[in-house]
Amino acid sequence: MDLQQAGLIFLCTLVLGCSASQQIAEEANAISGHAHQIHRLAEQIRHTSQEVESIRSATEIQTEASAITESVGGIHKALPGVKDVVPWWATLLQWALIAAAGAALVWVGTASGAFSAIRVAIGWLPRRKVDEAQMAAATLAQDKPETLREWIAMKRASDKEFDAAWRKANKETP
Repeated sequence: MDLQQAGLIFLCTLVLGCSASQQIAEEANAISGHAHQIHRLAEQIRHTSQEVESIRSATEIQTEASAITESVGGIHKALPGVKDVVPWWATLLQWALIAAAGAALVWVGTASGAFSAIRVAIGWLPRRKVDEAQMAAATLAQDKPETLREWIAMKRASDKEFDAAWRKANKETP
């Protein structure tokens, strides 16, 4: 994976996955885990130490760790009321990425000929193409009076690019 792909993945993750309430919940869980660890360590100090000051400090540490755990509980209770607000630039970037993906899809469909195949499958043919095909068929039919010259004249009249290419091939001036 090159740097450009990594940047695109990072950008998509940033735009699509920046939930503030989820981050708050994850951090609160981490803080709660640390507070429980501090409480256990203070309990261990309290039971293994012989010094009165250390035992008193361990008790205070446990009290503070319990207060932290209660505060984290309050955060978890308040969290359902938190509304995630997506920044305006993230919304804009999200819509720009959706538009770019849509444009890429249209380009692939057009360049690959998939859209043309769908049009032919459902029978939606442009009138100009149908007229050209009828004139070409009439040109090849022995019982019709149309000639190749008439087909070329009709093609030049209906298709400006063909007309320009015809003039160039025959060195005509406009």
